[in-house]
Amino acid sequence: MNSDNDFWLIDSNFVGVMRFYKDKEYSDKSIAYMFIEEGIIMGIHGENPPLMKTRKKIVIEEARLLWQKLLNEGWQKTSKKW
Repeated sequence: MNSDNDFWLIDSNFVGVMRFYKDKEYSDKSIAYMFIEEGIIMGIHGENPPLMKTRKKIVIEEARLLWQKLLNEGWQKTSKKW
């Protein structure tokens, strides 16, 4: 499901995607961070890479809480989108 420490979610409408991945520059520091990118699926059947709209960096604990919140709202784990 994940590749190179990338974790993907897709919304229940199969339109929005989110990519979670660790900030490798700060992986050896006392505080770990994750990047979260949000985008939309491109192409009628999602055959094109998603158009990523935003990227933010948050502490890993907040990323875990967001991941769980999204799963509870109906988002699903999905495979790498590019």
